Amino acid sequence: MTQSKLRLNTDIRKKIGGIILSHFENEKTTELENYTTAKEDITTAYNTAFKIASNVVGRAYPKNDVATLQTFKKKYGNAVDVVAKDSCFHFANTEIETTDDETNNEHFDFKLDASMSGRFNSQDFSVAYFRDELKSAGLNPEINVQHQDNRSNPHHTQELDKIKKFLGFSNEDGIYGQWKDKYSLDVIGTSYCRSRTIPCSANEFDQMKAFKNARQVFVQSHYTWAEAIQKDMRDITLALKDYKYVKDAIDLCGALGLDINENELQRTAGVSLTIYQPENLASLIKSRRAKQDNKSVIEQFKKARQSAVATH
Repeated sequence: MTQSKLRLNTDIRKKIGGIILSHFENEKTTELENYTTAKEDITTAYNTAFKIASNVVGRAYPKNDVATLQTFKKKYGNAVDVVAKDSCFHFANTEIETTDDETNNEHFDFKLDASMSGRFNSQDFSVAYFRDELKSAGLNPEINVQHQDNRSNPHHTQELDKIKKFLGFSNEDGIYGQWKDKYSLDVIGTSYCRSRTIPCSANEFDQMKAFKNARQVFVQSHYTWAEAIQKDMRDITLALKDYKYVKDAIDLCGALGLDINENELQRTAGVSLTIYQPENLASLIKSRRAKQDNKSVIEQFKKARQSAVATH
C-alpha cells in the first residue's frame, strides 16, 4: 500500500502525537528558557535561604546546647528527648512593630511538599523540580497542569499517586527523604514550629520571604511552559483524529520541522474522519511559538477546518 493510501489508526496517531510532544518539550522556547532559568534560581535560593535559616536557628539553639541535650538523652533516655530535626520554622522580624493588619512572623518550609499559594498544591514544587526524573520513569509530570479544573478525576488521582510513590512522599524516603535530610536543622523543643517562633533580623526575614516567593515563581514557570505545550497538543490531537491518511500526519510533521520514519508508521492501518489542512495547523502552532499575534491564524485555521468538515 502506498503512503498516500495508507490510513491512520489509533496506534499510529499515538506514535505521531508522542513524537510531536517530544519535539515541543525539547524545542527552545521562551517558556522553556524561563523554566530552566527558574530551576537554577530556585536551587540557589534554597541554598541561600538555608544558610540564613541555619544562622537564625543556630543563634536560638546553640550547637553546644544541642550537643549537651543529646548527651543527656543518651544517658537518661526519652525523659530528656527535646532535640529534633526540623525543616520548617516560624521566624519573627524583631525590628518592626506589629499592627492589627500586619504581623512580624511567617512560616518558612524547606520540605518538598511545603504548601503553595493560589492554584498550586503541595506536590507542584517537587514535580517541577524533578520533572526529568519523573519523565524518565514513565510518569506524567504535567498531570496537575492538565487537570487543573478537575483534580477529583480518577485518572488524575492515580497518576499523582504514582508520582508521590516515586518521590517517596508516603514513607518520607527516597528523593523526599534525601531532600528533607539535606534541609533539616536541630531545634530544641519537639512541639510544632509555630509554638517556638524564632527571632530574626529584618534583612534575614526579607530574604526568607524572597525564598518563599522564588518557589512560587519556579512552579509558575513550569505551569506556563507546560500550558503552552498543552494548548498546542490539544490542536494536534484534534487534527490527528480527523486526518484520514498517514501522509497528512507526515506532512504536518514536516511542516513543523520534524522527520518521521515512514517505514515504522506503515506497520499498521486503521480508519478516521475528516481532514484538516496540515499546513494550516502547522502555521497556527508556529505562530504561537514565535510569540506573534495568532488570532487571525486561529480564525483561518478554524475556517479551514469547518470547510473541510463540510465537504466530507
